[in-house]
Amino acid sequence: MSSFPDESFLALVPVQAVAAEPGVGDTLVLIRPKILSPRWAWLVRLMKRPNFRVKLDARGTALWQACDGARTVAQVMEAMAQAHPGEPDAGFRAALFLRELARGGFLRLS
Repeated sequence: MSSFPDESFLALVPVQAVAAEPGVGDTLVLIRPKILSPRWAWLVRLMKRPNFRVKLDARGTALWQACDGARTVAQVMEAMAQAHPGEPDAGFRAALFLRELARGGFLRLS
């Protein structure tokens, strides 16, 4: 059983794959189509609410903004750890959130 995050995951570069709009205060709301397959794009046009709207808190917004397409996962984790020095697991939590954003189609990891 391998440990998370492993070296290959840390070397990936997270790239934003969906749009974001301003939320409450300084937060963001991510907007992702409910159907990602181009084959079913016609169905999206028929839907009353075709998008998921995910409201990020201040921490999630900071993480999203750190995913600029230039930083690696390891660099994003380090930035989050530095932003929250009193929390020893801030970097690990950032890695978990990056993985979930990628699984949900909000980020691409390249």
